[in-house]
Amino acid sequence: MYQRSQIDLLRELAIAQYKLKDQSTVFGFLWSFLHPLALLLVLFVFFNGGFGGQIEHYPIYMLLGLVHYTHFANTTGAALRTLRDMRELTAEAVFPKELLVFANVVSGSIEFVISMAICLGLAAAAGVPPSAAWLWVLPAMALQLLLAAWVGLGLASLYPFAGDIDHIYQIVLRMLFFGTPIFYDSKFLGNSPLAQTALEINPLAQMIGISRDAVLHGELRPGVLAVFTAVNLAGGVVALWLFKKLEPRFAENV
Repeated sequence: MYQRSQIDLLRELAIAQYKLKDQSTVFGFLWSFLHPLALLLVLFVFFNGGFGGQIEHYPIYMLLGLVHYTHFANTTGAALRTLRDMRELTAEAVFPKELLVFANVVSGSIEFVISMAICLGLAAAAGVPPSAAWLWVLPAMALQLLLAAWVGLGLASLYPFAGDIDHIYQIVLRMLFFGTPIFYDSKFLGNSPLAQTALEINPLAQMIGISRDAVLHGELRPGVLAVFTAVNLAGGVVALWLFKKLEPRFAENV
């Protein structure tokens, strides 16, 4: 359990990293939200006639997926490089180094929260009736933060010893983009057992699914939420164990 002083340190680190990314200004945030909007426009132009004709409120459907994916990709990608980007603190300061990774996730999640709020506003403006089910977006977001935290922690623990993991992870993220139903429906995958299994064990796809079902259909998925809560907690325990095991060797490798 972290002490109050360490929690305060986490807050200050998160604020510092947020300011370093130039997200503390209105224009800084607008630029970060512009990326998923621009990608939404491109995907809508090319796929609206195909996938879009079969999916109700297709622009909102895509935007929810893009906001989830963009947050996960940006946050975990930045977390991967945290220890080297902040090598002075990693090598010279004495404190739990996982706080650097957690601070990165927290700072990268501020725009995620704001973007999801904008998504809900756009959904209401597009004619999607608001309901109490929209509250289920909150646990989906919390689970995604936990997912990004332990994935980022695991990647950050390996990066000082294998710099090529950054390039490998960028390829994984591209595969994840097309392997996650962001601009298509899961029915597009057909009855392929391999594709359906990959989709079922894809935690990002499940987080997106919870948000979409809640916002677009007013439906709840408590079973999926419970399963992936357990999966994320288990992943967090393993990632933290690996990080703490390798932490004594970080200073000499960053």
